[in-house]
Amino acid sequence: MLAESVASAVFSLLSMLAIGRVIGPHATGLGTIAVAAFLCVEVFGAVLFPDALVQLPGMARRHSDSAVTASVLVGVALGLCLAGAAPLLADGADAPEAMWLVLALAPLVPVSAFSGTVSGLLLREQRFRLLSLRLLLGQPLALGTGLVLASRGHGAWAMVGSQAVATAVAFLLMAWGIRSSAPRLRLDLGALRELWPVAGPQVAGVAVNVGRYRIFLLALGLVVPQALLAVSHFAFRLVDAALGVVWQFAGRLAMPRLCALQHDREAMAEVYGDIARLQALLGLPICAGIALVAPDMVEVVLGPAWAGTAEASRVVALAAMAVVLHGDQSSLFVATGQARRNLHVAVALLVVPLAALALFRPTTPLGAAYVWSAQCLVVPPVLAWIVLRELRRPLRWLARKVAPAVVATAAMALAVLAVQSAFAMPPLARLSASASLGAAVYATVAWVALGRRWPRGLLTAAAPAPDGRMAANADAAAPPPGPAPGPPPMKQLPKAC
Repeated sequence: MLAESVASAVFSLLSMLAIGRVIGPHATGLGTIAVAAFLCVEVFGAVLFPDALVQLPGMARRHSDSAVTASVLVGVALGLCLAGAAPLLADGADAPEAMWLVLALAPLVPVSAFSGTVSGLLLREQRFRLLSLRLLLGQPLALGTGLVLASRGHGAWAMVGSQAVATAVAFLLMAWGIRSSAPRLRLDLGALRELWPVAGPQVAGVAVNVGRYRIFLLALGLVVPQALLAVSHFAFRLVDAALGVVWQFAGRLAMPRLCALQHDREAMAEVYGDIARLQALLGLPICAGIALVAPDMVEVVLGPAWAGTAEASRVVALAAMAVVLHGDQSSLFVATGQARRNLHVAVALLVVPLAALALFRPTTPLGAAYVWSAQCLVVPPVLAWIVLRELRRPLRWLARKVAPAVVATAAMALAVLAVQSAFAMPPLARLSASASLGAAVYATVAWVALGRRWPRGLLTAAAPAPDGRMAANADAAAPPPGPAPGPPPMKQLPKAC
């Protein structure tokens, strides 16, 4: 899962830069219109039922069949809507050729919906290796296809071809993964009603999350000039893209494990604490690292003209440290049958920065960063209180879980600051020295703080207890320190799965 999350971040950036460099700005703009329209539409069919299938206790064949059938039908409807909107998109962008690019991607929407729903069935079985192959195999093939098409002069079609290959690879892998129990065409309304208490709020929350950043940028664009908007956008995306690896990784591990323990709150609390520790171990050094090296990184990558991005990124990164300390509350809310809370969280994360924007009306990238970071200061404390109340644990319990990450991050920061202040170096050399030393100090201190053991969240889930529930103490069934083995075979999963 960690390999998949990193590959997703790296290849998404690499594909854009590599293919865009070959086909040029105009063709890249056309391809971006088509791919962005496809991604905005296909996500709703792909995320409709996976979490509900993972969470539902005693899932039967009628649930999986109906979920796959319904999601594909939704994908067909969304694909038709995308095809119908293609002429309007092309006309609005004043690019007639964009219509054919969008029409080429529209048939892939139901394919993506099938893959997304089946991934929920495989995630329920904790088949992490197969799930990770969607990106570890699909993204290199997609990038290679795009570069071949680009080098042969196909322009924007290179981006469309790359997206088509990525979608097709995911479909083939998911279909192969359930070949022994392939879903049948069935639409049981009763089964869908049982899935809807999780599916409905989750897809609504995704809709808000997909749109909230774009809405904030549009609102910010009404307050600041376009140049300042671009600087602010780069600052926000620098932090969000890095933390996206953490959210995806922690969520993939937490969702099936917490849902399997939804009837055993004590065991669920222990697993949640393990994932919270792991999330802090990954997220805190990323946030602190960006804050420490942002000026050098921006100067090396973007140049002096983007200097305002550095200070804005520093503010956003420091504020984001509060977000990674309370664990993956999204998976917890799904596991406890309170998926509506995820919608409420998404709405709060939209409303808070918009309210701060209306109140303070920033005029600089730094001011915009303070406004965007308001959500990191207001929402996480409330979420931490809700999570601890749900798990019936005190604040000191959570503090102990994240303490190794806090101590290691503090040591890393002191080491990097010492190097930066003691030696006068060019930006690239200072960036390299800071990153190398910071990583070495962080890894060493974290390893010692963890008792020279791998974090329990990285180890294979414990074997089920005699009553079918997962053992609360994962150490009892965990292997000795060393590389984490793969997930248990399906027959060893808890009965809840």
